[in-house]
Amino acid sequence: MDVSEQRVIGSLLLLLGVTFLAIGLYTEQLNAVLEIVKTIFEASVAGMP
Repeated sequence: MDVSEQRVIGSLLLLLGVTFLAIGLYTEQLNAVLEIVKTIFEASVAGMP
């Protein structure tokens, strides 16, 4: 994958994350969003040596 393709994918993922955060704030579901983020970080840290 080229560097430009990686940047596009990274930008799309960042935009998706910001969109979900905005939706969570708008619908007052920030606690649920934070729990999802916490679960994702726990899973990603568990795989590290």
